[in-house]
Amino acid sequence: MKGTMMPVSSDILIDELMVIYKLTIPVFIRHKMMCIGCPFWQIHDVRDACLEHGIPLEDFLADLEAAIAPQECAT
Repeated sequence: MKGTMMPVSSDILIDELMVIYKLTIPVFIRHKMMCIGCPFWQIHDVRDACLEHGIPLEDFLADLEAAIAPQECAT
């Protein structure tokens, strides 16, 4: 599906997101969200992480989508 980008859902688990879209990892780091290796990353979704870290959900989702856009277009 070249060029077809599905929006990132706020209920996707952090570990699932990072496995599917490795380009999202720097987004978490840039927002100072140390979800990589966190014991809760397999049960927390994006919404949980944003609430925990005080990050506006819509802004964070937009950053994630911007990060994965090049990866989506390449597949």
